[in-house]
Formats: sequence, structure tokens, C-alpha cells
Amino acid sequence: MYYLTDTMALVWHSQRDRKLGKRARQIFTASEQGRHTVAVSGVTLMEVLYLSERRRISVNLATLQHLFTQSSNYVVIPVSFDVVAASALIDDIPELHDRVLAGTAAWLNIPILTNDPDITASRHVRTIWR
Repeated sequence: MYYLTDTMALVWHSQRDRKLGKRARQIFTASEQGRHTVAVSGVTLMEVLYLSERRRISVNLATLQHLFTQSSNYVVIPVSFDVVAASALIDDIPELHDRVLAGTAAWLNIPILTNDPDITASRHVRTIWR
């Protein structure tokens, strides 16, 4: 099965942080065992760059590159025209990056690993966390 991760889920997974939801943790673990694929939006990579440069998170692009090379079960999804068009249909998530993330999940028709309240409340996507 395919899942899309949001930024903080990926960061917390990379750090083995307890903040990661139990079900999300199980999916990440299963993906590293080859049973699932975790999609990572280009927006997530940009957010990691931004947050790491501002020292708000300890994970950086090199950390993610290492994680991705350890498992072929991560795939980066570019922010394409189709993703942006799908994002245009998301009318209940105000923040642009979250909206593009939801648009990516809607375009791929896969759930998002997130505990973000705006994304979780959206009627356009399915989320998994606990």
C-alpha cells in the first residue's frame, strides 16, 4: 500500500520520536521492511530545508537522503501541474503547503500520515495517525 507522509511525521520517524502516532509508526516500520511505500512530497523536502536552516528541527536533507538510500520504499513526488491542479480543489485547508500536501494525496488517491488538525479535518483526504 502507498501512503503520503507529512513533514513532521517524516521528521519524527527519522528521529524515532515518541510523538509519532502508533499507526503511523507501524506503517513507516512496515515500509522499511518492504511491505509499504511512503511517498514524500517535494513540499516536504522544501519544509525540511527551511526548518533545518532555521534550526527548528535537527533533521536535514542529508538525513533524509540517507534514510531514502537505506530503503527503496520511499518515493519523492514532485510538485507537478497535476498536483497543483488537484490542490486547487482543496478548499478547506488554509495553509498553502498543507494544501499542496493534501492535493498530492488526493491526486495519488492515498492517505496521509499526519496529525495536522487542518489536514485531518479536510473532507478531501484520508489521514492516518493513531
